[in-house]
Amino acid sequence: MNEACWNSLNNDGDIYDPTRLALVSLPYGEGPQKVMPLGLQNISAYVKKHVAHVKCKIFDYSDLYTSDTHELKDLIDWQPALVGISIYSSHVQAAIAWGQLIKSALPETVLFCGGPHISLAAKDFLRVSNGIFELALYGEGEHSTTRLLNLFNKSRKEAPPSSPTKNTNKNPTPKQVFIDNHLQDIPNAVWISATGETHETYKQKIQLPATEWENPLLDYCSERLQNLYFTDRRDGKKRRSIALTSSRGCPLACSFCAIVAADKDGPKWRAVDASTLVNWIAEAHKQYSFEHVYMMDANFFVRKDRVLEFSEKLYKLFGGEVTWSSSSTVGYLLKLRAELPKLVAQGLRLVEMGIESGSQTQLDYMNKRVTVKDNIDAIRALQINGIDVGLDFIMFYHDQQKREIIENLSFLLKSGMTEHESFDHYFNIMMIYPGTPVRYNLERKIGFKFDLIDLPNSRQLIENQEVKEIYDAYIDYFAKPLLNSLEEAISINIEKISQSTSLGEIAHLSLLNIYLRHMPFKILWGLCQRTGERTVIFTGKEFLTYTSIIKKTLHGKEPNKSPKPVALETFTLGVGGRKGELIGKSS
Repeated sequence: MNEACWNSLNNDGDIYDPTRLALVSLPYGEGPQKVMPLGLQNISAYVKKHVAHVKCKIFDYSDLYTSDTHELKDLIDWQPALVGISIYSSHVQAAIAWGQLIKSALPETVLFCGGPHISLAAKDFLRVSNGIFELALYGEGEHSTTRLLNLFNKSRKEAPPSSPTKNTNKNPTPKQVFIDNHLQDIPNAVWISATGETHETYKQKIQLPATEWENPLLDYCSERLQNLYFTDRRDGKKRRSIALTSSRGCPLACSFCAIVAADKDGPKWRAVDASTLVNWIAEAHKQYSFEHVYMMDANFFVRKDRVLEFSEKLYKLFGGEVTWSSSSTVGYLLKLRAELPKLVAQGLRLVEMGIESGSQTQLDYMNKRVTVKDNIDAIRALQINGIDVGLDFIMFYHDQQKREIIENLSFLLKSGMTEHESFDHYFNIMMIYPGTPVRYNLERKIGFKFDLIDLPNSRQLIENQEVKEIYDAYIDYFAKPLLNSLEEAISINIEKISQSTSLGEIAHLSLLNIYLRHMPFKILWGLCQRTGERTVIFTGKEFLTYTSIIKKTLHGKEPNKSPKPVALETFTLGVGGRKGELIGKSS
């Protein structure tokens, strides 16, 4: 940042320009639902309400690749005084690389970090980032960020004006004053001093009460706004959408869940009441044009009375013109099973369901506290009522037997999920997130403790030799070389169906797509039935029939592959979005 810019920051009184705060969401992968960075929306809305003399912008790079660092130009050109980066365990290295670039371009900018990974491993992250970040804020960020900004504004007044003439005795910048005098006054903060000592401040309001949350939809904008739509099959229209969270945490304790691990301090689940939530949406509707609301809570259906009140009030407010979707775990969904027809009539269109497995031993291992029958009943309840199913499912995990893969496939067959439009559930592998019981148990078993900055490669941790052979063959001989082409062929057929006037052609293409949609199931089932050299299946007649249909459908043109290979750096929101190594399908 140049001297003229910092002179403008250091004017006395209230006449200086507002302090510029950039909140940054890093690349995390792909998925059909791209949403604004939800946590940053909450922080930005709170900061703007509680801090005087600040200008805050959200820079959302979440839909990019880690290598797209040239996109940082808009942030650097804005020259913020402070930059806050939200960090997940899946993109620690991306945070370090992008943070280094920001620091090099803006050396007098305060660079700080927060987010789920920081709440789990703040000290370890600062250690490996080697001085790139001035400090880390653990826990929920509203209160700490507000305090940070107020102290930085104080530093601006305390820092003497820069001399217009060059000399060797430069006056300290606001950043220097802030670091030297005020870091210790920020709650929930961790930093490393110039001598290498780690410092941690006092804890305060790590979990902000729901009554103090601000409306995140009033900050539904960024420098790179991603337009969000919902395909409403029931009404046959494409709806412009918004997304928000109305609750935090989860009352369950699934053994693999990073949300539970990062939210370990204080109550496990809390939410704004239904009236406040509807008022937020009504307030936002005055500013934005939307017809659908994505409730992106980890578990929206926790309280039956709240869900029913929200749905009824939203319906009355908009007369059914604004629909909604949400998330639930199986147990909570089943408690609302009798109410689903009413919810559909009031606008419910999709529920993202945390099914996770079709194997009872896997469900027990994950501490899901449901049965396979419960999972089937929950999916059937949605299907019967014409509610789209968003399937969260983990096909593979490190401590698994071949029998459990077969049980997963049998479950998909029994529940009618073999023709689900997304293929993600066939390839997901359990991620070993810091702070989770799954990770602790694995570390105990292997006698080795993973570094908190590492997200272990789950593929390398598969113990059973048969499972390893199946997974390796499935990923390397089917998913990576062919999945893009398969998806593209199905998309081409769908487009042809929409344009065709021939009932015969429509019937033929529809049946062809059903056949192609069964391909991932059939290949994985076949790999589980074989012994010995499993890759022989990929030279067999049935597999060659599949590939010939795909090639014929593509008519020689290349499928829409990812523009460049990407490393393992996966974090997804919403329905779908491959986890694990398949984020870079074309690599």
